[in-house]
Amino acid sequence: MIDCMKIETTKVSDDIEIEYSFSGAKSGETLLFVHGLGSNLHQFEMQQQYFAKNYQVLLISLRGHGNSSTPINPTPADYSVREMARDVQALLAHLGINKVHFVGNSMGGLVGYELLEMDEGLLTSLTTFGTTARIHSSRFTLWSLLTMLRLLGPKGIIWLVGRTASKDKVVRARLKPMYEMVSKDALELIMMNIADYDYMDTICRHNIPMMLIRGGLDKDINTKLGPVLEIMGNKPYFELVEMPNAGHFANMEKPSDFNEILKRFLLKQSIGNYL
Repeated sequence: MIDCMKIETTKVSDDIEIEYSFSGAKSGETLLFVHGLGSNLHQFEMQQQYFAKNYQVLLISLRGHGNSSTPINPTPADYSVREMARDVQALLAHLGINKVHFVGNSMGGLVGYELLEMDEGLLTSLTTFGTTARIHSSRFTLWSLLTMLRLLGPKGIIWLVGRTASKDKVVRARLKPMYEMVSKDALELIMMNIADYDYMDTICRHNIPMMLIRGGLDKDINTKLGPVLEIMGNKPYFELVEMPNAGHFANMEKPSDFNEILKRFLLKQSIGNYL
């Protein structure tokens, strides 16, 4: 945990307030971390502590997560990835930030793809982990997930996700209070939105530096990465980095390794800007 971690909120639309933490080197580039479904900005505490020496580091809790607010009488449209990306865009505008190195875990990576589609100039680089650019879940799979959520409630889903996404008991213990804060509406409506999506065209058309960190233990996501890697492998600014002993939450499970991998990637971008 970070001592005296400064957390603030700001209004980004008529009915949404977003929780964020912004700290670090005032003259540095901005490094933005975005969590996955059910988590919140506390997922990246160790990254904030590590990178704040050289970067401005921004952590965010997406709508319905952490202490960010939820839409009134929400519909699936209120929890689309595009709407969450708009919240991020509005927060960046509020803070006067016009360029970021984006790092997203799982659903957070999809927010990065949306921002890339909305405003390519906003992203200096894009790093994802626990994310794939395309999923087409069956209606039965989605129905099963929603039924489990309705039967077990958020706490039951928290237990299930914790057991399947990470073998690390310490990480599961740290995730538990984060998952207990997520809105049930957010879980259900976001599940509906991310059960079937395709960002393959987005990653094909844009040529900013991208890195995909693949956790060797993240079996579910890894089975869906084949088509993505086939396309990305031919792109000049793409890098695939393996973390064999990490799962879905690589930044929490192996923070030192994750930080070093990200540090090297960011350093390459800085050097490239001067060549």
